[in-house]
Amino acid sequence: MADSSLPAVKGLLEYLFSLHRFGIKPGLERIESLLAFLGNPQQSLKCIHVAGTNGKGSVCSLLAGILQSAGYRVGLYTSPHLRQFNERIRINGEMISDADIASLAHIMMPEIEREHTTFFEVTTAMAFAYFAKEQVDIAIIETGMGGRLDATNVIEKPVATVITSIDFDHTEYLGNDLITIAGEKAGIFKEGCPVIIGEERSELIACFTSHASEKHTGEVFVVNDLCSYTNLTMHSNLTMHLDCTIGERQFSQLSADRVGEHQARNILTALLTVKSLQPHFEIPDHAIRKGIAECMHLTGVKGRIHVLSTSPLIILDVGHNTACLRRLEETLASCGYPNHAWEIVFGVMKDKPIKEMLEILAKMGMTVHCCTPHIERAMNAEELSVMAQAQSINAMHHESVGKAVEYAFQKNNPVLITGSFYVADEALQALEQYGIQH
Repeated sequence: MADSSLPAVKGLLEYLFSLHRFGIKPGLERIESLLAFLGNPQQSLKCIHVAGTNGKGSVCSLLAGILQSAGYRVGLYTSPHLRQFNERIRINGEMISDADIASLAHIMMPEIEREHTTFFEVTTAMAFAYFAKEQVDIAIIETGMGGRLDATNVIEKPVATVITSIDFDHTEYLGNDLITIAGEKAGIFKEGCPVIIGEERSELIACFTSHASEKHTGEVFVVNDLCSYTNLTMHSNLTMHLDCTIGERQFSQLSADRVGEHQARNILTALLTVKSLQPHFEIPDHAIRKGIAECMHLTGVKGRIHVLSTSPLIILDVGHNTACLRRLEETLASCGYPNHAWEIVFGVMKDKPIKEMLEILAKMGMTVHCCTPHIERAMNAEELSVMAQAQSINAMHHESVGKAVEYAFQKNNPVLITGSFYVADEALQALEQYGIQH
């Protein structure tokens, strides 16, 4: 949570976080009521709407970096945050101020209390209201969960709807098979609005194109059909270079400040989205290059296989499912970091596929330091350690994320922190005592 110069803001944020007690309540009735109370600010915005399981935050930030490099005023709404609530709502990389949070929260409070609105619904309404007030040229909106019943799906006429990689997540709400989950994500498609499909599996692409046809969307752009990359070179500082082809357009030796084949795919998805925006926005090549090369600096969105320190080597990743951890393992190997090299600080939510995640970590780490972040959904560290040891992993548990980080840090080996945004937040707090910032 943000340290605030306004004493009232801390209490307001604590109240907003307390709305988690209402849990996840799929449906648009409460968010529609709240936005109507605010005068429907979302209707004044040009929006790009992005859904998926993995990669949607990266695609959102790539688009934001490119568009602001082209001279536009860009709103960016992502979740969750790493260190402070304000990170979720940004304009050209600058976080919403405490004063604006306080002002908007006070305005919404009667309706929040009347409707028992959830935390994500409130933050979504706050983002729309803030972007409208600040008159952004375009707002890039990441779904929270799913699509059809996600609070962000009040956008009536987006300039583009984007689908990233699909995987199993929130199955109790979205379904137990990938086709059903894809159908929920496709709920963001709107009549007459372009669709960009970054998912690469043919059966899921067919599912999305079928939904697009049923919705009578605008043109459908499929990364598999229109895009490719070659000459991908990954570097030990976790950056990369690659050549990209997007339709008839070619970009040679693009520099990217995020690394991995999955990020190459995210770049293609972002570039194809840029192609779809041509009727609305002028985006020159130099803006594309800068937006990709300096994405983290421009947008402030970090935590995706991110180097915190080179001496000692500390890498942070917010990946929180098996697909993310597989990509983490593959990417670190491609950047020259061997398996069995890491002191791994690991915490995870109870509803994740923990056994499968541990199987991946077993190949990567010297020791897995199990910890429990301060959230009710988190797996108990001692139980996590027992599960790891049952898989012949050298594991130990710690009383807190901070203690796990301190112990791993003192081993004088490379440190890898992963498993959850919540773990990342508490780990970054612990690392501040060593002068390490994110």
